Amino acid sequence: MRLGSRAVALARRVVVAPWRRALSTGKAEEVGGKHDPYGALGAGYYSDNTKGCYDVVDNATPMMLEACRAVLQSRSKRGAAAKGEPFVISDYGTADAGTSMPMMHELVEIVRAAEPDTPVVLQYEDQPQNDWTSVFRRVQGEIPSRGFRGQGYDQGITERFPKVTAVATGVSFYNTCFPAASVDLMFSATAFHWLRKLPVQLPTVLHSAMAEPGTPEHTAFMEAAFEDWKIILAKRAEELKQGGRLGLVSFAKNDQGHFLGKSSHVKQSMHDRFRGIWQDMVAEGTITQGEFKGTNFPNQYRTMEETLRPFGGGAGAATDTDAAVIRSADGGLAGKEAFMGMHVIGAAYGEVRCPYHERWVSEAGERKSKGVDEKKAAREHAVRYVPTTRTWSNSTFESGLDAAKRSPEERAALAEAMFKRYEDEVTADPANHAMDYQHVYLVAEKRQ
Repeated sequence: MRLGSRAVALARRVVVAPWRRALSTGKAEEVGGKHDPYGALGAGYYSDNTKGCYDVVDNATPMMLEACRAVLQSRSKRGAAAKGEPFVISDYGTADAGTSMPMMHELVEIVRAAEPDTPVVLQYEDQPQNDWTSVFRRVQGEIPSRGFRGQGYDQGITERFPKVTAVATGVSFYNTCFPAASVDLMFSATAFHWLRKLPVQLPTVLHSAMAEPGTPEHTAFMEAAFEDWKIILAKRAEELKQGGRLGLVSFAKNDQGHFLGKSSHVKQSMHDRFRGIWQDMVAEGTITQGEFKGTNFPNQYRTMEETLRPFGGGAGAATDTDAAVIRSADGGLAGKEAFMGMHVIGAAYGEVRCPYHERWVSEAGERKSKGVDEKKAAREHAVRYVPTTRTWSNSTFESGLDAAKRSPEERAALAEAMFKRYEDEVTADPANHAMDYQHVYLVAEKRQ
């Protein structure tokens, strides 16, 4: 049944690892159910509660607009528009498509200006259990896609522009998602850090970013991430047209040792507090030590060295781009060599501040002048902030619990208890908790 613009929001749901099938990659198998959606089905929960990702994509928009113009020049040289060749844009790991939607509008505007009659195809990729209902409701404008500061559009992209269609695939980005040499412009944000499977168990931490360098666990994650990164790049190289470009924003661990939720702006580290609370629940007997050890995020926040490793490492300043973030003036690097015909135009670290924390700090004076109850305000802030840390992590905590001994309801309740404790910590000290984003921004071009 088609959902109307006044569709009643569905009750919040927690999807707990509904599938465990293996996906063929041609090299190895991928374990499914690593990242299950959390939130209301069809209500756009992910993007509406992960507002910082709008800012992350905003930060990437200049490099993507430059990439789009370069692709249009390549198409012009081969007469693509005159041949009726569609302009194809693919978004990998799209979630509910909200955070990239404002950028998609800008990209289609550029295409329309250069090729007024060319059909534009938006291709969305994510897991089979993704919230696909929200994807298509956002595409059609039934759910507005607006960031923390109101940036974005209420109108659907297929309604605003003629000859724009949207399709989707639930095939993993570790596999072939679209036909060979069919995509003009690729984008992915905060997705390619997910690994095919957990390389080894992390016994004392929950995330590889906290593993001690040089330990067997750290090395195992780094090498597994390298192999997985090559598979991702190889699949995208097959799908990309000659002259096409790939732009990505991938979680990173930078030269200062900062990563998602750990920065110079706050004292607390999000992943460290996740570990601390989960270990406290072990000490209390609420969960077991075995369950703690079984709670590991199967992903890797790659350093710049790891990101450029398939390209032979860095080759000095990026001189073929003027786009903010990846240009040489912003520390952008080029790659030494091509990987399956893909050449790095520019790659650089970039930080995006947590918008929830920024608002809390910026409104301090206003709260004081109005005599606002600071404790009540802190609780309201924590209630708004914590979901942005939970939309992508909830399933990891639930799947770490013993499914043979605990019901789905009990596992959901324990994850709820963990995040309630985190909410209490944020309430007690809101100035020192934030989910600041650390990424590598990269653009590569497919050449002969």
